[in-house]
Amino acid sequence: MGPGGRRFESAHPDQQIPVIAGCLHPVVRAELMQEDTAEDGGGQPAPTQPQMPLGIVIARILVVTSMSFAAAAAIFFLVGGLWLLALVSIAATAIFLGLMFVIERGAESSAGHS
Repeated sequence: MGPGGRRFESAHPDQQIPVIAGCLHPVVRAELMQEDTAEDGGGQPAPTQPQMPLGIVIARILVVTSMSFAAAAAIFFLVGGLWLLALVSIAATAIFLGLMFVIERGAESSAGHS
């Protein structure tokens, strides 16, 4: 392992890496960065993914947060012995879970992955 945990191709003991005050020499750093980009994708840019609409992102956040609060309230009410409130919270959790599936299907269809 080289500086920063980088594995070098050559492990020859005569190989010298110029180090300036604990840092790699800028030329060596540039060479290592070029090697990394060449290994990653063969010099081709990564394919861009379609941007998710802001409404779907906000809906996902709200549904997951609401489902978490409803499930936590159900547990709290069950421990406290408030059975009716616990059942209402469990029903709300199930509703939010169903909404999550509906939102995900909507997101897939709007992205064209049907």
